[in-house]
Amino acid sequence: MRIVLKHIRLLPNGKFQYRRVWPQDVREALPELGRELKRTFDVNLGREGAILKAVTLDRQFDGTARSVRDNRGERPSWEVMQGVRQWYEENKRDLAAVILEGVAYEAHGGEILIEETAADLEIERIIEQAAKKTGRDNRGHPSKLSLEERLKIEILSSGHLKAPPLNVSEAFRLYTEKNKAGRVDRSAKTAVDQFLEFAGDIEIGAIRGPQVMDWLDQLVNQRGQGYETVKKRLGAMKAIVNFARRRGSFEGPNPFVGHKAPEHAVATLDRLPFHKVHLDAIDRYLDAGAVRDETRWVIALLKLTGCRPSEIGGLRAEDLSLETEVPYAMVRWGDDRRLKTLDSERRVPLIGAALEAARRARARRKTGWLFPSLAPGSSKLNDNQAISARINAVIRRAGVASSPRLVCYSFRHTVAAALDQTPGIAHAVRERVLGRRRAQYGARELPINETLLAMTQALVRLGDTDEVMYEPGMLIVAD
Repeated sequence: MRIVLKHIRLLPNGKFQYRRVWPQDVREALPELGRELKRTFDVNLGREGAILKAVTLDRQFDGTARSVRDNRGERPSWEVMQGVRQWYEENKRDLAAVILEGVAYEAHGGEILIEETAADLEIERIIEQAAKKTGRDNRGHPSKLSLEERLKIEILSSGHLKAPPLNVSEAFRLYTEKNKAGRVDRSAKTAVDQFLEFAGDIEIGAIRGPQVMDWLDQLVNQRGQGYETVKKRLGAMKAIVNFARRRGSFEGPNPFVGHKAPEHAVATLDRLPFHKVHLDAIDRYLDAGAVRDETRWVIALLKLTGCRPSEIGGLRAEDLSLETEVPYAMVRWGDDRRLKTLDSERRVPLIGAALEAARRARARRKTGWLFPSLAPGSSKLNDNQAISARINAVIRRAGVASSPRLVCYSFRHTVAAALDQTPGIAHAVRERVLGRRRAQYGARELPINETLLAMTQALVRLGDTDEVMYEPGMLIVAD
């Protein structure tokens, strides 16, 4: 019998790709999911392996959609447990009150004092309400108790509450909402997505050491990830589970502790700054007029500010101060966007082509997002991957060698390298210019003139990097 899967296809490069668009209601409930669930499988996996992966992803997709739509689908277990604990603490004194007293007699005639508390009556009420909703089994018990009902009965009976089973996706949601204030950590989300694809949305308590080791091997052998990348994935999973433990939402050992990236993983190759050869090629391509104005402005801002792509995509017209003595862009948090860290907030001087780009962009949009199509997808995310995709396309069309080490983010590395090569710029100033650490105790910001001086001195050195940093062919620009 031939198996036909609607959501998987064979790409021209021989790899299989799974793509399935999330329904609108699911996207609205969980904006961090993005538009679609998309995975590309290694060539070595083969047709049968790709089919198995697709079946697993179908289950993951359907399970997520079902949990969003099912009103019994309920809140995550940690949230239910937190609500039950709060309810119990608020009503603890009333629940301990004795409502009924009586005397019964044992078989030998001895008296037994019987007391019924408000907690006992509450248990009876919960059971009766559940039976009305779901019916009774052959023993007269409710056919089904919700998680909230089960936890209430447990805490009313014993005064204690044991953490219910917590699955991987729930732990990530807890980590996001309580540790990251709703901001989706892209690195952590990638780690969770890759573990879910490998093992499914299983309970954390069911994860065993050999399974974690198999996952780490899979990241290296099938996904081709380097040592530092695998280390980052493992670290994210450790942090997510540790946070759940500290919150009392998971009991037991962290299954990701005690492991490390496989020794046969190759060294991860970092992104590189652009060389003058690359910057000149990009400038020539832009001068040829084949790029729309908005993209040209974004590239000028990336090239001459050192900002992260997400920071440029998240600029609003109101963030630009263009009539001050030192024109600048204010990179800051807002109700509708997030930054990588709190220390990322800063004023960024606008110099030369970056200032001109900001003026022209603001002339087009007086309020709101400066670049709407590149703005954050939701208040929970700190980026929009469309900006990297668009700028990377320009970089490749300009003839820059196709390499994951020479990409949109390389503009930021180029500014960082120029700051490093400029004599007299203190490390603390460099870090603050790039939005990495506070300027000093009690202050997040450098005086704008000090930032301007550092940037003015550094920008003349853009692309002055040693050729030895680049692999063969990286400095050859295609016509």
